[in-house]
Formats: sequence, C-alpha cells, structure tokens
Amino acid sequence: MSRIVVNFMHGRGFIFDAAGNIILIIPLDWLLTIPLCILDYLKLRFEYRIVGNLIGVPVSHPRNVNQQGMPVALSLCEVKLLLDKQSIMLVDKTGTLQRFPFDEESEMYSAMVERQKKEMHMPVIEKRLEAFRKHMPRIIEGKRKKLLKSGVKEDDIHLDPEQLLDQERARIMQEKFDLMVQIPMQYPLPHVISDASINFSVEEEVKYRVFKSLWHQGGFITTGDAFGCDFLLYPGDPMCFHASHMVHVLREGLSQKLDASYLIRICRLSVVVNKLCVLAYVDEASDEVHFETLEWEGNVVNKRDTF
Repeated sequence: MSRIVVNFMHGRGFIFDAAGNIILIIPLDWLLTIPLCILDYLKLRFEYRIVGNLIGVPVSHPRNVNQQGMPVALSLCEVKLLLDKQSIMLVDKTGTLQRFPFDEESEMYSAMVERQKKEMHMPVIEKRLEAFRKHMPRIIEGKRKKLLKSGVKEDDIHLDPEQLLDQERARIMQEKFDLMVQIPMQYPLPHVISDASINFSVEEEVKYRVFKSLWHQGGFITTGDAFGCDFLLYPGDPMCFHASHMVHVLREGLSQKLDASYLIRICRLSVVVNKLCVLAYVDEASDEVHFETLEWEGNVVNKRDTF
C-alpha cells in the first residue's frame, strides 16, 4: 500500500498540492477530476478520521474568507498516529528549500522562466498576426496609396502578403508585453528529500496517549484551542456535527493539583457552549489512560454522555 507523503515543517505536518490528476467516478455518474492531494486528504478524513486544519484558499472561491482549502496542516498527535498506522511517509524538505541554490539550479530556473515567458508571449503574437491577416487587403491598399503619393510608379509597386506578414511578425517579436509572473506551487527543480521523525517530550507523550485512546473509541478529534481545552470530540464529521466533549489533559496525572477556580471555570465553560467537560490522565499505577466527566449541578439531566 502506497503511503501518503506528509511534509514536516515547523512542528506540524503538511499535505500540499500533488502533481497530476486522477479520475474518480462517483455513484451519481458524475465524472470528476480531483487532484491527488485532495484524495490523500479525503482518505485521511474518511478512513482514519483525521481532520487536520485546512489553511489554504479554495480554488473555486478564492475571495471567500469563510472557507478554507488545501494545504492541510496536521498536528503532532495526528502525524504520530498516522505514523504508527504506517499510513503516511513523513519527509523533511526544509534543509533543501532553505539553502542557497547552486549555479546549475539558478540556470535551470532562469531557463524555465524564459520558456514560460515565451509560452505566454506566443499566443499574444498569434492573436496580433491573426488580426493582421484579417485586415491584409486594407493594409496592402493603404501601403499602395502611400507609395503612389510618394512618387512611386504603379508598375514598380510589388507588395507580397507573406513578406508583409514576416515583417509584422519580426516587429511584434521585438515588442515588450506585460506578462504575469508564474509562481510554482511546488519546488520545480530536483531536490533531496530526507525522512523526518518526531520526538515527543514527556508532556507531549501524555497528550498523544490520550489522543490515541480517544481515537480508538471512535468519533472525530480536533484541537480545542478555540475553547481553551486540549481536544474537542465529535460524534461524526465536524462538517456535519457540533463538538460534544471538551477534553482537558492532566500532564502530571493524579498528582497534578487542581484548584477550585480551575474546575469551576472549565465546568461553567462547558455548560455555556453546551458540551461535556472531560479530564484525561495517565494512571501511573496501571499505566492506562483514564477519563473523568465533570458535570455542573443542575445540568446533568440536560446533557447525556453518548460518545
């Protein structure tokens, strides 16, 4: 089974654009051409319940700030889980992309840019020549009248359409046109790709164990930064469901001291946003992940734990 390539940068995993397209036939007999990178992300989302965070701009709605598209950023916990499942290949291109290019690479890039300029220049030239051919009879007649006015005899006037077309082509080739600078989505030159690895601290390892335990229980998991917690749990895809649980990870386990103000704050916050508050920790005695659900008195009958 081929693994999905994930780029490791700045402590996160990224899935960028992929070269080429693939044809996918869906049940409604619609024929779609979907980029490979989107298929990679859909596979992670639907088969592995890994949501990630879309941070790009959708091609179909480039000015819509309320929708996001590729690339997708994966958290360390998501990347680590996929590595354990042997579903992805984590690579690091940072060293190659940040180094100063060699002379050969600079020449290759300059040649590529010049080729792109010519490719954009040729359609403009052909369009101008097509208009010139269309008005060729009027152009020849105008030149003939101009030569007659300058004193040239009628018998000495010989205007060849092909010669005029070649002269017009040479003149247009010397003109400068406004060109759009094409910025490649991928690094266009051959480069070295090295394997990357993730090294967790003790606190990050506890958080990952909680994430992995939640993932095995089903549902979808996202980061809970927006709600002041570590994870948000969803009974289904976040595109269709609201989060049902707010998970707070106790890095120090049962030995971590919790004051009353902290417990009141997280419980009341969960009530306000209509979610269940969960404390997760690793029991040092059994080395297992445990969960404790906290309820604000009076809200127990209104919210049931169905995760």
